[in-house]
Amino acid sequence: MKLLTFLSLSLACSTSLATPLADFKAVFDVDAFGFTVGKAKQSFSCSGELKKNCTLTSVAKPPSWAERFINESSIEKITIQQTANQFNWINYQKDLTRRYDDRTEHKTITLQKDIKSKQVTFIEKQQHWPIQEKIFDEISIVYAIQHAILNGTSLNNFYLQGDKVQQKLSIYIKTRNKIIDLPIEEYVNTTLVVFKNANIHAKIWLINDRQYFPGRIEIENKETDKTITLELTKLKQ
Repeated sequence: MKLLTFLSLSLACSTSLATPLADFKAVFDVDAFGFTVGKAKQSFSCSGELKKNCTLTSVAKPPSWAERFINESSIEKITIQQTANQFNWINYQKDLTRRYDDRTEHKTITLQKDIKSKQVTFIEKQQHWPIQEKIFDEISIVYAIQHAILNGTSLNNFYLQGDKVQQKLSIYIKTRNKIIDLPIEEYVNTTLVVFKNANIHAKIWLINDRQYFPGRIEIENKETDKTITLELTKLKQ
């Protein structure tokens, strides 16, 4: 009986110590081809009685001078359900605009988790993949990793969901003390996390004294041999 009581108390304590991600507004410089081609504005806010219903938004648009190199702009909205100790992906929608000399094209990509059918559905094309316990899109995966590092939970069995493929990720901490310079601050102490699959090789520098908020994100596409880097320029929490 004493052992069961101890285990119950230990479980309650570990749950109560879990730290949810705080609401934020952030701006990142987006670097490609050796120079800054635009900004990504990202925000995260939670509502409801327990503040568990959360929306992660990312808006990316190149400045007018860079449109000859980057012809895309996008608005991405992700629904997350955040409990005391979990960070769960619900759905993802991307409104994509492509500009050409003679026309402008608009495209919507919606990925939806359906608990009943145990599937993730690409709504516009009615394609399906199996639900995984820890599955995230290319935006929310960064914050899912932040949540895991912040709470000391496992980095195993994460999956990246896209509109073409679902792939398991390999994620590991390379170092807990990596000093980098950022636009918002010099000599920032970070935790460097690497994640990769068959298509991408990515690095995230999480700022140690800001609840491991991402300060730099570097994503290399192995198929196109192109690298995009995001660096934090503004943060309000």
